[in-house]
Amino acid sequence: MPIIRAMIWGVIGAVAGYLAAAFGSDAVMGWQGVSDFEGGRGMAAAFVFGPFGGLAGLILGIWFGLRRTGRRPGAGKLVGQGALAVVGIVALVAGGIYLYWESGEHRLTYDGSGANLDFEIRTPASFQWPADKNTIDLELDAGSSRMSPSISDDSPRRDADWAVLSGTIELYLRVSQRLLVMRMPDGRDRIFRLRLPATPDPGAGWSDWYKVDFIGLPNQPQTVSPGPEDPFEIRYKVSVWGQ
Repeated sequence: MPIIRAMIWGVIGAVAGYLAAAFGSDAVMGWQGVSDFEGGRGMAAAFVFGPFGGLAGLILGIWFGLRRTGRRPGAGKLVGQGALAVVGIVALVAGGIYLYWESGEHRLTYDGSGANLDFEIRTPASFQWPADKNTIDLELDAGSSRMSPSISDDSPRRDADWAVLSGTIELYLRVSQRLLVMRMPDGRDRIFRLRLPATPDPGAGWSDWYKVDFIGLPNQPQTVSPGPEDPFEIRYKVSVWGQ
């Protein structure tokens, strides 16, 4: 019974410690002017400071749970029970992660089939795209997934008064925050925020055209607003494999 109680309080302490450290560090870094370019500040809070707080909360929670019996076990017994509580929590977490991954619920699928994001990025026809399209680096940033697209052979193509770059990229994870980053030889990163829910509707067709949202500059911690040298617009749709 003391070990089960210690496990429960350990989990409570780990969650509370993680949240306190993650949100607290994010706030402090914001006050100190640390950039959140491409989610950098949030990533540091979630994957660096948060785990340290969770570990501290886990230890304190287990200690508190073992001491709630009112008894004062010896140091050796306290350490032994604490170690068993940690092993139990690790086993539960590992089992939960295994079941989660085996369920496939983290993957974006439609009746077992994967999906792609088809996109078009356009500029006025007068805009000078790089002569070698291989110098255009695109990346989809979606949670823990980083995916590179394939660009169509005829890109950029002329479409009336526009020059259009088209491509496709796999949508691997079901997440609500997705960024398409386009890096070009001029050193400016054009960042498009994709206005898609975690599970987009493939039947919605093409989106509206959206202007580029953020600009990343070399050695510049903060993103800046697009300027006249960034006349990019994007539209996109979701297509299910085999349909």
